[in-house]
Amino acid sequence: MTAPRSLHPGCPPERQESFLAILDFLQASLADPAPAYRLAQGLLSENSLLSVERLETLLANPLLSPEWLQVSLRGQVVPIGDDQMWKTVQKKRLQFIDKRRLVQALEAGASVVLEGLDLQDQTINALVREIDLLLPCALSHCEAFYSRQGSEAYGGHRDSDDVLVIQVSGRKRWRIHAPQQRRYHGNSPLSEQQMGPLLTELEMNPGDVLYVRAGVPHRCTTPADHSLHLSFDLCDRTPNIEQISAAGTALYNQGAADCHANPAAVVQRYVELLTDPKFGRELDEARANIRREAIAFRDRIHAAGLRPRLRRS
Repeated sequence: MTAPRSLHPGCPPERQESFLAILDFLQASLADPAPAYRLAQGLLSENSLLSVERLETLLANPLLSPEWLQVSLRGQVVPIGDDQMWKTVQKKRLQFIDKRRLVQALEAGASVVLEGLDLQDQTINALVREIDLLLPCALSHCEAFYSRQGSEAYGGHRDSDDVLVIQVSGRKRWRIHAPQQRRYHGNSPLSEQQMGPLLTELEMNPGDVLYVRAGVPHRCTTPADHSLHLSFDLCDRTPNIEQISAAGTALYNQGAADCHANPAAVVQRYVELLTDPKFGRELDEARANIRREAIAFRDRIHAAGLRPRLRRS
């Protein structure tokens, strides 16, 4: 099965070929659950989605808040939280960020992660929309990672969701370790021992695309002057264990085990309720609703970037 050939109208015509190449690669990766990672070298043309110059323009936005950014210099996080400022205008607090600390850190060789790129760039939002449609229930994120040699945003870690990476500029070296159990806590930082056996070492160049499964430990370094890549977190929005447990507990409260039942019987009754086909259908419908809401929300993100046209006489 290949990626859908009908893309959303928000997809720029000049990007359709790149979009389809990315979607075909992702769909093939999703269809084969065995490999820990999958690499396609030279899949895209350089700067097809972003560039260093475009990133500079996004970083120049005075309305960015520190929550959008993570800045690291020689392994230490640069504290920019105090750089949030505001000006009161007609009793309204208009916020902005003093960029001097950010600029100084970057000039000293710092790395920077710009979060929420799909909120700031319509083309990337259109791509993320198509990516989400390939997944059962997702509302994905996109970040830009810019690093200089010797200054990385993260050390060894594993992700709780699958990740799609597009190398935009410069080079990035990846050390990928043997897959581990997916988990939500204790993913970062990881020592070499915690990362386990090394599976492979690879280098990404502009136009390369990489897919890494959740729970696969990895560490990245910048072997050249700089590296810029896009990272798409394919965030799974399927009802989680807390939500399922809450629904199961509410169901149990309406049909509990017999009075004075031993713990094993209580657990058995609870499991019976959770494995009942009716409860399973309700969970499936809940996931379908979440998926529909996520797609509608993605369209609202697109609407946030619409350009108002003012009437002129």
